[in-house]
Amino acid sequence: MVARKVIGMPAAEYFANPADSRSFLCAVEKWGGPAQQWLDSGRSLFGGNSATKLGTKFDTLVMGLCEGKGIDEQLSIPPASVLASNGARRGKAYDEWKAGLPADVIDVTDDEGFTLKTMADHLMANPAARALVEQTTETQVSVFFDIDGHELKVRPDGCLPSSWWDLKSTSATWDRLYRSVLDYGYAQQEWLYVRGAMAVGLEHFRMPFVFVQTMAPYACHVFYLPEQFVAEAGQRLIRVMEEVRLRRSTGVYMPADHGTITELEIPAWARQVEEVVEL
Repeated sequence: MVARKVIGMPAAEYFANPADSRSFLCAVEKWGGPAQQWLDSGRSLFGGNSATKLGTKFDTLVMGLCEGKGIDEQLSIPPASVLASNGARRGKAYDEWKAGLPADVIDVTDDEGFTLKTMADHLMANPAARALVEQTTETQVSVFFDIDGHELKVRPDGCLPSSWWDLKSTSATWDRLYRSVLDYGYAQQEWLYVRGAMAVGLEHFRMPFVFVQTMAPYACHVFYLPEQFVAEAGQRLIRVMEEVRLRRSTGVYMPADHGTITELEIPAWARQVEEVVEL
C-alpha cells in the first residue's frame, strides 16, 4: 500500500474508511477477540457522552485557533427567543437559527461557552501550547499507510513542518493523568502516529500532547511521554495487529477457553486479610 496524505477529508469519510485506527487496535488490545468481532461487524463499543461531546467542540475550537480564528467568533449561544418555553434547544425557531450559523461556528450553551473559552484562554496562555498552535501549518489531515501489509489510518490534530501534536481535554488532575494515558492508549497513539508521519516523509519525532483540564482551574500542560514507554506500547500493537489478521483470516475470534468454566483471577492485593491487633 502506498501511503497517502489527504487534506480536507470530512471526518465522517475518514471514520468510514475500513483501515484500522488506533482506537480500534487499543480496544482489541484491551478486550481481545470478542471486541474485534463486535467492531469488525460494523458496531461501536462506545457511543460517546457529555465529556466526549465537550472534547469534540474543544478540538474544533482549537483547530480554528490554528487557522487564525478568534475564540469569541467561533462560539455562539442561542438567544432565548429561539429556545422552547422551558429553555430546551428544540423547535422550529431553534432549528432555523442553528441552520443559519456559519459552518465554522460552534453552537454552545452558556456553561459550555464559559468552559470552552476558559480552556482556550488557558491553552493560549501556556507558551509551549501557544507555540504549537501558532506553528501549525495543517490541521486534522488524514493519513493512510500500512505496517507489514496491515492497513492503518491516523488523523493528527496539528501538523508542523517536521512533527505532529495532539490535543487532549481531561478531567484528571496532573498527578492522576497517567491513568488516562494508560486507559486511552496515548502511548500507542504516539507510536502509530509517528509511523504514519514517517510513511509520508517525516523523520522520527517525539509527539507532544497538549492537555487542558475541563474543570477548575482549567489548567494547560504540554507533556512528552517517556520514549521507552512508547516503544513498548508499539511492540504490543505489532502483536495486536498480528492477532487481528489471524482472526480475520481464520474466522476464529473467541479465545481458546470460550465456552468453558474457568476460575476467576483475584489480584493478590484484594486477597490480603488485614491483621487484627488486640489491645
